[in-house]
Amino acid sequence: MKHSTNSLRSITRLLLCTAVTFLFSASAFAHTALTEATPGDGAIVKEGPAHISLVFNGPVKLVKLELMGVGHEMPTNFESNSEAKAAFMFETPGMHPGKFTVNWAVIGEDGHTVTNSYSFTVDPNATDEQLRAHPAEAGHGAGGDH
Repeated sequence: MKHSTNSLRSITRLLLCTAVTFLFSASAFAHTALTEATPGDGAIVKEGPAHISLVFNGPVKLVKLELMGVGHEMPTNFESNSEAKAAFMFETPGMHPGKFTVNWAVIGEDGHTVTNSYSFTVDPNATDEQLRAHPAEAGHGAGGDH
């Protein structure tokens, strides 16, 4: 009977250690991700947006935001600061027709820097079908690169 009790305790300890190890490893790989962007990745809009908004899966420090047109950077009211938050909105004055790329970088709560980008198009001649196929507001699940 004593052997059976010791075996049960050993198995319980092993399962507990395995569970704790799994939890720590899972949290180590849970990095910051962009969950929503407006305009969204691949969106087609008829008018240049007055704002760009980014929503992340947790509080982050946004350290870089570039709005790139073809061959040039577009102005925004982005200013890097040390306040961590999950949602950001930036004015985008002077938007014109064309393809745009949003390049961003954040520092997550885990201290890792994550960078990524996405694109959208301003096309005043876009058809209703194109607009439905590429909505302006869309989730963006890409986590980013380290």
